[in-house]
Amino acid sequence: MEKKKITILFLLTALTLSPSLADAADGYFSAGAGFGGMAKAYNLTIEGGAKEIKMGHRTLLIGAGIPLIPHGYDNVPSDTYDYPCPHPDYVTLDKEYDGTELGFYAKVGMETVRPGIYLSTLLGFTRVTRIQVSESVSTGRHYEQSSDKEVYWMLGVGVTYFKELFDDDWRFCFQLDLDNRRGATGSVGFYW
Repeated sequence: MEKKKITILFLLTALTLSPSLADAADGYFSAGAGFGGMAKAYNLTIEGGAKEIKMGHRTLLIGAGIPLIPHGYDNVPSDTYDYPCPHPDYVTLDKEYDGTELGFYAKVGMETVRPGIYLSTLLGFTRVTRIQVSESVSTGRHYEQSSDKEVYWMLGVGVTYFKELFDDDWRFCFQLDLDNRRGATGSVGFYW
């Protein structure tokens, strides 16, 4: 799993820093955080891409991001055994997220009539482990009755604002995304 994370991060970085994209458009990178959505937890997100891509009379933004939703490992009781209850005398408790929810999304945006402001849509997915916990009636011990990898689709909209500050020496990008899985996510970054 760690190799997949590193590979995705490497590919995202390579796309944003690619010389062919740099010649055709300006690149950007941002990082942010947010809360809400169906995950009902805070999130951390990194994103990179290219802006000012000319397509006819339109100016587009294309990006990709990696959302991380750290549910933690404390949702499941610490004394939980990693196998089902060995006898039929148990009570089923709630399903709990275990660990970090990780995903990938793509973003496409179009510049508005005001230069530097892009309205965008995003589409992606996240994946997380969900554990069904049971409790033995006779001993009170907790067991991992079942474990499933669940995939959730992400669908959302966003706005990105590119602005040069401090006499054109600093180039910042500010983003606000709203989607079904992460809720509201604000990001700050830079562009070149």
